[in-house]
Amino acid sequence: MPEWVRLLGDQALRWYWLGRVLSLVAASVVLVATPIAVYQQTGSALWVSALVAVHGLPYLVLGPVAGAVADRNDRTVVLRSCELVTALAVGTLPVAAAFGGLTPVHVVVAVAVARTAFVFADAANFGLVPALAPPGRLAAVTALLFATSSVVEMVGPGIVGALSAFLPAPSTIAVGACASVLAFLCFQRGRLPRGAAAASEVPAGMYRAILDGARWLVSHRRVRSTILLGVAVTASQGVFVSQVVPWTVRRLDVPAGGGTTGMLFAAWAVGGLVATVVVPVATRRRTERSVAFAGLWVAAAGAIGCGFATVVPVALALTVLWGSGYLSVVLATVVWRQLSTPDRLRSRVNTAARMAAYGVGYPLGGLLGGWATTLSGPHVAIGGAGIVIAAVAALGLRGLRGSGSGGRA
Repeated sequence: MPEWVRLLGDQALRWYWLGRVLSLVAASVVLVATPIAVYQQTGSALWVSALVAVHGLPYLVLGPVAGAVADRNDRTVVLRSCELVTALAVGTLPVAAAFGGLTPVHVVVAVAVARTAFVFADAANFGLVPALAPPGRLAAVTALLFATSSVVEMVGPGIVGALSAFLPAPSTIAVGACASVLAFLCFQRGRLPRGAAAASEVPAGMYRAILDGARWLVSHRRVRSTILLGVAVTASQGVFVSQVVPWTVRRLDVPAGGGTTGMLFAAWAVGGLVATVVVPVATRRRTERSVAFAGLWVAAAGAIGCGFATVVPVALALTVLWGSGYLSVVLATVVWRQLSTPDRLRSRVNTAARMAAYGVGYPLGGLLGGWATTLSGPHVAIGGAGIVIAAVAALGLRGLRGSGSGGRA
């Protein structure tokens, strides 16, 4: 029997997983259908850019606050409340369209509210997953959730795009709102862990709670190191995403309008799925730290190899390698961090890690990749990303050498 089937035999985890799937479906609908709705109304690329901006801004602005709120309050209540807020915010769009009152401002505000709710739900999830995982199965549960996310993110936008060809954008958005309602019902139906996580140990006042988490993080080198590793591989992802088209055209000598770019993105996703199978098995035999550093070397080899690749089949194989190394590091560091962090701090510490990776590492990788491509070509940007990953792996191992195994971490 596959391990994921055994894991989902647990009723609470099964309902939680199903709710996560439906929530991801709703997010895919919002990601694809709302820009269509805005552009159909305005014909303006600036309005669409504003919509894209509000997808990322809430995490950068509210991440620390969300972590403190989730650590102080019942995380299940936070998760359910956020999913309900998302359903209501997204649901106002098709209702307004039905009465002829949908405006671009309404769409942007609704998406901003939904994405803000996502930030708080994400913080709650960081604390809930370890509580839901069976003993010794945190890596397997985390891998299952990441695998599910990867599949939905691969398949979801394409399905939503196809749906948008037959339905008006507001009707497609209504499908997303319904998915969010169903996610809320799953979270309501499942017997998720209740109660605040050692709320008495979280300092009173938002500023003090955030500062408490920051101080703990600064004083724990091992947990800080997981954030550095995550930033390194996420920056390499930023290089890949931003430079894959120039790399395809200028190095692989394939027209931008062909299907090669999509194949490369698919190869990256396949690599991620490979990691979700490999990492749970590897963490049963080795520590999370060992698996994370092994993933760094795999990602470095894939990226450096891509820098030398000149034909599509080789580029696809090396991209799979790069993508598998990337997600291996992400999975292993998430589990490593979860096991090393007290429950009362998990939401704050993990939201800080997410902010560092996707608020700093990803955009920085994109910018530096563009700069390197402008100066020397996309192969230099991509190969350089691999060299940086290898340097981080070497420096990280040197910094942690002699500090002891520290248990599983």
